[in-house]
Amino acid sequence: MAEDLSFDLLAASLRQDTGDIMTFLEVLAKKLEAAIPMQTTVDRRGGLFSKTKAVHAITVHAGDWQYTLTQDHGRIEALRIKMVRGIALKTENGSLAEWIQWVSQELMRLAAESADVRTGLERFLLS
Repeated sequence: MAEDLSFDLLAASLRQDTGDIMTFLEVLAKKLEAAIPMQTTVDRRGGLFSKTKAVHAITVHAGDWQYTLTQDHGRIEALRIKMVRGIALKTENGSLAEWIQWVSQELMRLAAESADVRTGLERFLLS
């Protein structure tokens, strides 16, 4: 499967089911948490008496970059943040499609450097 891990396949997997944004974020968060837990942070929020908490933000940490996808009442904000020693030096806004492309490229780079990330991404693609 390692040879089959490609940018296009990863990007397509990230893009699937973006029609219902809340469902998309929940599925994406669960897949990323399972596949690359060391690089993924998910912020879930809910009401005071809510039994379930909806995904508010997903952040993927990749080297000096942080990729954050935030939803607020169905409105999506996609950010790419250059971090150096915990300080944000540069923040770029993008669309959901751009965020998917950014994250896919970084994950492919990380997979080339780490067997653990590559194995996690293979699980992501198979789930």
